[in-house]
Amino acid sequence: MQKLENEFDVPLFNRTKNKMVLNDNGILAVDYARKILGQTNDMLNLVRMADRKKRTVSIGSCAPVPMLSLVQKAAQAYSDMTIISELRENDFLLRGLKEGTYQIIILPFEPKEPDLYCNEYEKENLLFALPLNHRFAHSTGLYMKDLDGENMLLLSDIGFWHDLPKQKMPNSRFLEQSDRFDFDELIQSSVLPCFASDSAVKIAEPPKNRVLVPILDKEASVTYYIICLKNKKSQFKKII
Repeated sequence: MQKLENEFDVPLFNRTKNKMVLNDNGILAVDYARKILGQTNDMLNLVRMADRKKRTVSIGSCAPVPMLSLVQKAAQAYSDMTIISELRENDFLLRGLKEGTYQIIILPFEPKEPDLYCNEYEKENLLFALPLNHRFAHSTGLYMKDLDGENMLLLSDIGFWHDLPKQKMPNSRFLEQSDRFDFDELIQSSVLPCFASDSAVKIAEPPKNRVLVPILDKEASVTYYIICLKNKKSQFKKII
Protein backbone atom coordinates (compact mmCIF):
# COMPACT_ATOMS: atom_id res chain seq x y z
CA MET A 1 0.00 0.00 0.00
CA GLN A 2 2.89 2.32 0.76
CA LYS A 3 4.41 1.61 -2.66
CA LEU A 4 1.08 2.43 -4.27
CA GLU A 5 0.93 5.74 -2.45
CA ASN A 6 4.51 6.48 -3.48
CA GLU A 7 3.54 5.84 -7.08
CA PHE A 8 0.66 8.31 -6.86
CA ASP A 9 2.71 10.68 -4.71
CA VAL A 10 -0.39 11.45 -2.61
CA PRO A 11 -1.92 9.72 0.43
CA LEU A 12 -4.62 7.22 -0.51
CA PHE A 13 -5.60 5.99 2.98
CA ASN A 14 -6.65 7.35 6.31
CA ARG A 15 -4.78 5.41 8.95
CA THR A 16 -5.61 4.83 12.55
CA LYS A 17 -3.95 2.54 15.05
CA ASN A 18 -6.01 -0.50 14.15
CA LYS A 19 -7.30 0.10 10.64
CA MET A 20 -6.72 1.75 7.31
CA VAL A 21 -9.49 3.02 4.99
CA LEU A 22 -9.52 4.75 1.63
CA ASN A 23 -9.62 8.52 1.70
CA ASP A 24 -11.13 10.65 -1.09
CA ASN A 25 -7.95 10.30 -3.17
CA GLY A 26 -8.05 6.53 -2.77
CA ILE A 27 -11.74 6.29 -3.70
CA LEU A 28 -11.04 8.30 -6.87
CA ALA A 29 -8.06 6.08 -7.70
CA VAL A 30 -10.14 2.92 -7.24
CA ASP A 31 -12.87 4.32 -9.48
CA TYR A 32 -10.36 5.03 -12.26
CA ALA A 33 -8.71 1.64 -11.77
CA ARG A 34 -12.06 -0.11 -12.27
CA LYS A 35 -12.64 1.83 -15.48
CA ILE A 36 -9.14 1.02 -16.78
CA LEU A 37 -9.53 -2.67 -15.97
CA GLY A 38 -12.91 -2.71 -17.70
CA GLN A 39 -11.44 -1.05 -20.80
CA THR A 40 -8.54 -3.51 -20.75
CA ASN A 41 -10.96 -6.44 -20.73
CA ASP A 42 -12.97 -4.84 -23.54
CA MET A 43 -9.79 -4.39 -25.56
CA LEU A 44 -8.76 -8.02 -25.08
CA ASN A 45 -12.21 -9.29 -26.02
CA LEU A 46 -12.44 -7.09 -29.12
CA VAL A 47 -8.99 -8.10 -30.37
CA ARG A 48 -9.75 -11.79 -29.78
CA MET A 49 -13.11 -11.44 -31.55
CA ALA A 50 -11.46 -9.70 -34.51
CA ASP A 51 -8.91 -12.49 -34.81
CA ARG A 52 -11.60 -15.18 -34.51
CA LYS A 53 -13.70 -13.43 -37.16
CA LYS A 54 -10.80 -13.59 -39.63
CA ARG A 55 -10.66 -17.35 -39.15
CA THR A 56 -14.44 -17.96 -39.29
CA VAL A 57 -16.85 -18.31 -42.19
CA SER A 58 -20.37 -17.52 -41.01
CA ILE A 59 -23.21 -18.85 -43.16
CA GLY A 60 -26.90 -18.06 -42.75
CA SER A 61 -29.59 -19.93 -44.64
CA CYS A 62 -33.34 -19.90 -45.14
CA ALA A 63 -33.50 -23.72 -45.37
CA PRO A 64 -31.52 -26.71 -44.04
CA VAL A 65 -30.67 -28.65 -47.20
CA PRO A 66 -28.77 -25.92 -49.12
CA MET A 67 -27.10 -24.88 -45.86
CA LEU A 68 -25.78 -28.41 -45.33
CA SER A 69 -24.34 -28.64 -48.83
CA LEU A 70 -22.73 -25.19 -48.60
CA VAL A 71 -21.21 -25.93 -45.19
CA GLN A 72 -19.64 -29.09 -46.65
CA LYS A 73 -18.20 -27.13 -49.58
CA ALA A 74 -16.89 -24.41 -47.27
CA ALA A 75 -15.26 -26.95 -44.97
CA GLN A 76 -13.40 -28.46 -47.92
CA ALA A 77 -12.43 -25.12 -49.45
CA TYR A 78 -11.37 -23.47 -46.17
CA SER A 79 -10.02 -26.35 -44.11
CA ASP A 80 -8.03 -23.99 -41.87
CA MET A 81 -11.09 -21.97 -40.87
CA THR A 82 -14.08 -22.54 -38.59
CA ILE A 83 -17.42 -22.83 -40.39
CA ILE A 84 -20.53 -21.79 -38.46
CA SER A 85 -24.09 -21.79 -39.77
CA GLU A 86 -27.67 -21.20 -38.71
CA LEU A 87 -31.23 -21.09 -40.05
CA ARG A 88 -32.96 -17.71 -39.89
CA GLU A 89 -35.74 -15.70 -41.53
CA ASN A 90 -35.07 -14.00 -44.88
CA ASP A 91 -35.17 -10.42 -43.56
CA PHE A 92 -32.87 -11.30 -40.66
CA LEU A 93 -30.39 -12.93 -43.06
CA LEU A 94 -30.23 -9.90 -45.35
CA ARG A 95 -29.78 -7.54 -42.43
CA GLY A 96 -27.17 -9.83 -40.89
CA LEU A 97 -25.19 -9.94 -44.13
CA LYS A 98 -25.04 -6.16 -44.35
CA GLU A 99 -24.17 -5.80 -40.65
CA GLY A 100 -21.42 -8.43 -40.74
CA THR A 101 -23.18 -11.20 -38.79
CA TYR A 102 -22.89 -13.44 -41.87
CA GLN A 103 -20.40 -13.50 -44.70
CA ILE A 104 -22.59 -15.67 -46.93
CA ILE A 105 -26.34 -16.22 -46.95
CA ILE A 106 -28.78 -18.42 -48.89
CA LEU A 107 -32.20 -17.05 -49.85
CA PRO A 108 -35.14 -18.45 -51.88
CA PHE A 109 -35.16 -15.36 -54.10
CA GLU A 110 -32.67 -13.07 -55.82
CA PRO A 111 -32.23 -9.72 -54.02
CA LYS A 112 -31.62 -6.69 -56.21
CA GLU A 113 -29.49 -4.50 -53.91
CA PRO A 114 -26.51 -3.10 -55.87
CA ASP A 115 -23.97 -3.90 -53.14
CA LEU A 116 -24.75 -7.63 -53.18
CA TYR A 117 -23.26 -10.37 -55.33
CA CYS A 118 -25.85 -13.06 -56.08
CA ASN A 119 -25.58 -16.38 -57.89
CA GLU A 120 -28.04 -19.20 -58.47
CA TYR A 121 -27.12 -22.07 -56.16
CA GLU A 122 -29.50 -25.03 -56.36
CA LYS A 123 -33.16 -25.99 -56.60
CA GLU A 124 -35.45 -27.88 -54.23
CA ASN A 125 -38.92 -29.34 -54.75
CA LEU A 126 -41.26 -30.30 -51.93
CA LEU A 127 -42.85 -33.77 -51.87
CA PHE A 128 -45.54 -35.56 -49.96
CA ALA A 129 -44.25 -38.71 -48.21
CA LEU A 130 -47.38 -40.86 -48.05
CA PRO A 131 -47.98 -44.24 -46.37
CA LEU A 132 -48.19 -47.11 -48.89
CA ASN A 133 -51.93 -47.56 -48.31
CA HIS A 134 -52.80 -43.87 -48.51
CA ARG A 135 -55.64 -43.01 -50.89
CA PHE A 136 -53.31 -40.81 -52.97
CA ALA A 137 -50.32 -43.17 -52.88
CA HIS A 138 -50.54 -43.87 -56.62
CA SER A 139 -50.81 -40.22 -57.65
CA THR A 140 -48.20 -38.72 -59.96
CA GLY A 141 -48.64 -35.28 -58.39
CA LEU A 142 -50.80 -33.52 -55.82
CA TYR A 143 -51.69 -30.00 -54.75
CA MET A 144 -51.56 -29.18 -51.06
CA LYS A 145 -55.29 -28.51 -51.12
CA ASP A 146 -55.80 -32.20 -52.00
CA LEU A 147 -54.64 -33.16 -48.49
CA ASP A 148 -56.11 -30.16 -46.70
CA GLY A 149 -57.91 -31.43 -43.63
CA GLU A 150 -55.67 -34.44 -43.06
CA ASN A 151 -53.44 -34.65 -40.00
CA MET A 152 -49.75 -34.36 -40.91
CA LEU A 153 -46.34 -34.87 -39.36
CA LEU A 154 -44.12 -31.79 -39.59
CA LEU A 155 -40.47 -31.21 -38.68
CA SER A 156 -40.29 -27.77 -37.11
CA ASP A 157 -36.68 -26.84 -37.94
CA ILE A 158 -37.05 -26.52 -41.73
CA GLY A 159 -36.52 -22.80 -42.21
CA PHE A 160 -38.83 -20.84 -44.49
CA TRP A 161 -40.66 -24.05 -45.55
CA HIS A 162 -42.27 -24.25 -42.10
CA ASP A 163 -45.15 -21.84 -42.75
CA LEU A 164 -46.08 -23.00 -46.27
CA PRO A 165 -48.11 -26.12 -45.29
CA LYS A 166 -50.06 -24.14 -42.67
CA GLN A 167 -50.89 -21.46 -45.24
CA LYS A 168 -51.95 -23.90 -47.96
CA MET A 169 -53.61 -26.46 -45.67
CA PRO A 170 -55.52 -24.37 -43.10
CA ASN A 171 -57.84 -27.23 -42.15
CA SER A 172 -55.07 -29.69 -41.34
CA ARG A 173 -53.55 -30.31 -37.93
CA PHE A 174 -49.78 -30.66 -37.74
CA LEU A 175 -47.96 -32.83 -35.24
CA GLU A 176 -44.62 -30.99 -34.97
CA GLN A 177 -41.33 -32.43 -33.82
CA SER A 178 -38.11 -30.49 -33.31
CA ASP A 179 -35.82 -33.50 -32.86
CA ARG A 180 -34.83 -35.19 -36.12
CA PHE A 181 -34.41 -38.63 -34.54
CA ASP A 182 -37.84 -38.51 -32.90
CA PHE A 183 -39.35 -37.30 -36.17
CA ASP A 184 -37.85 -40.21 -38.13
CA GLU A 185 -39.12 -42.64 -35.51
CA LEU A 186 -42.61 -41.18 -35.80
CA ILE A 187 -42.54 -41.57 -39.57
CA GLN A 188 -41.77 -45.28 -39.19
CA SER A 189 -44.52 -45.91 -36.65
CA SER A 190 -47.22 -43.52 -37.88
CA VAL A 191 -49.76 -43.65 -40.70
CA LEU A 192 -49.81 -39.85 -40.97
CA PRO A 193 -48.48 -38.21 -44.16
CA CYS A 194 -45.43 -35.97 -43.93
CA PHE A 195 -43.18 -33.92 -46.20
CA ALA A 196 -39.87 -34.59 -47.90
CA SER A 197 -37.96 -32.95 -50.76
CA ASP A 198 -36.06 -34.15 -53.80
CA SER A 199 -32.86 -32.51 -52.48
CA ALA A 200 -33.21 -34.07 -49.03
CA VAL A 201 -33.62 -37.63 -50.37
CA LYS A 202 -30.43 -37.21 -52.41
CA ILE A 203 -28.31 -36.68 -49.29
CA ALA A 204 -30.21 -38.95 -46.89
CA GLU A 205 -32.24 -42.12 -47.17
CA PRO A 206 -35.87 -41.49 -48.16
CA PRO A 207 -38.48 -42.42 -45.53
CA LYS A 208 -39.06 -46.17 -45.48
CA ASN A 209 -42.47 -47.58 -46.36
CA ARG A 210 -43.47 -44.26 -47.91
CA VAL A 211 -44.37 -43.17 -51.42
CA LEU A 212 -42.94 -39.84 -52.55
CA VAL A 213 -45.40 -37.74 -54.55
CA PRO A 214 -44.43 -34.36 -56.05
CA ILE A 215 -46.33 -31.31 -54.78
CA LEU A 216 -47.61 -29.27 -57.73
CA ASP A 217 -48.11 -25.89 -56.03
CA LYS A 218 -45.70 -23.36 -57.54
CA GLU A 219 -44.61 -22.34 -54.02
CA ALA A 220 -43.33 -25.90 -53.45
CA SER A 221 -40.55 -25.44 -56.02
CA VAL A 222 -37.74 -23.07 -55.04
CA THR A 223 -34.52 -21.80 -56.56
CA TYR A 224 -31.93 -20.87 -53.94
CA TYR A 225 -29.43 -18.06 -54.36
CA ILE A 226 -26.06 -17.74 -52.66
CA ILE A 227 -25.29 -14.15 -51.70
CA CYS A 228 -22.38 -12.16 -50.30
CA LEU A 229 -21.28 -8.53 -50.31
CA LYS A 230 -19.67 -7.57 -53.61
CA ASN A 231 -16.51 -6.48 -51.83
CA LYS A 232 -16.21 -10.01 -50.37
CA LYS A 233 -16.70 -11.87 -53.65
CA SER A 234 -13.00 -12.58 -54.22
CA GLN A 235 -12.61 -13.83 -50.65
CA PHE A 236 -15.24 -16.53 -51.15
CA LYS A 237 -14.81 -17.27 -54.86
CA LYS A 238 -14.02 -20.92 -54.09
CA ILE A 239 -17.61 -21.62 -53.07
CA ILE A 240 -19.82 -18.94 -54.63
